[in-house]
Amino acid sequence: MIKILFALFVICLIGIWAAPVEHSSTSTQPPIAILESQNEKHEDGSYNFYYHGEDGTHRREEAVVRNAGTDHEFLEISGSYSYFDENGKEVTVTYKADDHGFVPEGGDILPQISVAAKQVSEIVPQPDLDYDKPPNV
Repeated sequence: MIKILFALFVICLIGIWAAPVEHSSTSTQPPIAILESQNEKHEDGSYNFYYHGEDGTHRREEAVVRNAGTDHEFLEISGSYSYFDENGKEVTVTYKADDHGFVPEGGDILPQISVAAKQVSEIVPQPDLDYDKPPNV
């Protein structure tokens, strides 16, 4: 379950970050230096990280294991990232992901997307009574 949730989370993040980028063939911009960063991974699967770039961009994320050791173990993830748009305005996006889905808010995320994602994440799933789980081996 955690692998499926994590894969879904990664796919959602890729979709958010896959915005069109204007490339100029006449100039090459140097890489942005990372001024500060930290990355911690824990044995239970939880983690946290952050970084701050010299251009003012930053990102942070924290994941906590919920229902550890049960059939319903999952990561509860929260985070944010920020960058400056072409007009110099800071754009910040916050997000949460858990066993009910991914919910982005802020920045250039359309409000109706945030509302729909939040509504879907609040739906309590009904058990699939027709599914027989394989025996524990």
